[in-house]
Amino acid sequence: MLEEYGQAILRWKVMDVVYVCILIVADTFFFEQISPFQRQFMINDPTIQHPFTVRERVPAMTLLALMVSVPPLIIVAVTFFTVPKRFRIQVVYISILSLFLSMSTCVMVTDIFKNWIGRLRPDFLARCQPKQGLLNNVYYSAVDACTTDNWQRLLDGFRTTPSGHSSMVWSSFGFISLWTYSQLSIYSHAFTSSIALTPLLYCFYVAFSRVQDYRHHFVDVCLGSLLGATIAYWSYTRYFPYPWRHESHVPLMLLQDSPKKDFYSELEFNNGYLPPPAHDFQLPV
Repeated sequence: MLEEYGQAILRWKVMDVVYVCILIVADTFFFEQISPFQRQFMINDPTIQHPFTVRERVPAMTLLALMVSVPPLIIVAVTFFTVPKRFRIQVVYISILSLFLSMSTCVMVTDIFKNWIGRLRPDFLARCQPKQGLLNNVYYSAVDACTTDNWQRLLDGFRTTPSGHSSMVWSSFGFISLWTYSQLSIYSHAFTSSIALTPLLYCFYVAFSRVQDYRHHFVDVCLGSLLGATIAYWSYTRYFPYPWRHESHVPLMLLQDSPKKDFYSELEFNNGYLPPPAHDFQLPV
């Protein structure tokens, strides 16, 4: 009984679920609350003299809502139309777990770097509202030079590198693009590849919007995008074979645990959803 229970924990990656929950709690109640390094600045620095944008093109809460809703819905929909019935629950479960591992890891790593680096946002002086009579080409600290009453907004002005929006959108929509591409790779159609790459358009839109809103410097967006894409790839390959592998659409836990049986057999594809793939894939013994 205990052995079966232990095997179920390993099979369903229960410890990974616990790990994701720990990451979310740790970031929410610890890493997001840490004060960033407060770098000194000059009031005549042109890179931090941009206005503060009140209405962002992609607000943080809007992005968060899309991240936790759209990719999981895509996973469920694609799985329903491409995966045999007896494997659907496992594929959906492991895919959503991999997605949330990507997002939770990315947000924590991003917040750590933001607070550690402490680079100033392009709109920092608008947040700071510096005192009158300060000298050019002289370094000041925020506590000595700023008059703003909104201290939380000011502290957020030290968190520009890397871009959180960019890293997070790539960790979620970048992940789902990679996942969809692998799931549809058994169908050699340019149309299916185009569908899989569509989420990347939103990744680029969100990233570039941060520069247009003067929330980030261009290098912040590049670093954030690279960070998010790297973590998405790392998270995906923890649960699926490498994308260039023939069986990249099959979760590793099915490759390792299932009996020798055709994962996508012609019989199961006669359920009216999709025709069988051009080639058969056999699970190993």
